[in-house]
Amino acid sequence: MSDTLDTATASPDVIAVEMARRQALSAMGINVYSSRFDFPGAAKAQRFAVPVPEVNEPAVVSRSVEPRIETPSTPVPQMPQTTTSGPTSRVPVSQSRASGSESVSFSMLLASAGPFLWLEELGDGLIRQDQLGLINAMARAISTPTTKLMQQQFDWPVAGNSALSGDAESAKQALHGLIQRMAREVDAKRVILVGDCHYLPDRIVQSGVRIPSTMAMLSEPALKRVAWEALKPLKSLSLG
Repeated sequence: MSDTLDTATASPDVIAVEMARRQALSAMGINVYSSRFDFPGAAKAQRFAVPVPEVNEPAVVSRSVEPRIETPSTPVPQMPQTTTSGPTSRVPVSQSRASGSESVSFSMLLASAGPFLWLEELGDGLIRQDQLGLINAMARAISTPTTKLMQQQFDWPVAGNSALSGDAESAKQALHGLIQRMAREVDAKRVILVGDCHYLPDRIVQSGVRIPSTMAMLSEPALKRVAWEALKPLKSLSLG
């Protein structure tokens, strides 16, 4: 059973790894479950107990929680001027010091069309029909006229997981898992980066094909020629 006396207490490293794992799985739409006991015939699971704060440490606990309560009353213009106000408004003080990174917030469009994935960071968190129409037109130009565009929006931090870390490294891990899953589903041959994407894993950035953002091409049509020069070589991949 999970409540046996010999259950070891989880170390801070074990807790940090488990939080990152659960956040990445949640971003990919995978539910996380924990068993309470071992089923007959199953291998014995290794379970850890959550650390219990010592009675003589009430001041430390109150200090780590206090900034999160007072943050809403702080005027918004003053937040960027204080180096500690940004991270503590999103994560506990102890977690921010341990990870050494600040929380980030962004939205991204992930689309698949034919054998290609299209990724574009959304500055205002909105997907517009003219953006989708432009991506769809480019996708058909390098594949087939019947190519269908399928898209989804990725928002970070993931809704419902406010207690987990929202730093850039965790965001990259979650995105990497989601992109890998999409690539397997459509047997993608290449990733196309539409505009600047700041929170993608380095491996995807280095191997991706870069073109201007859809909003830039819509406001400055001449940039469509720049995009086409980068996309033309992909036509042979699609036909092959």
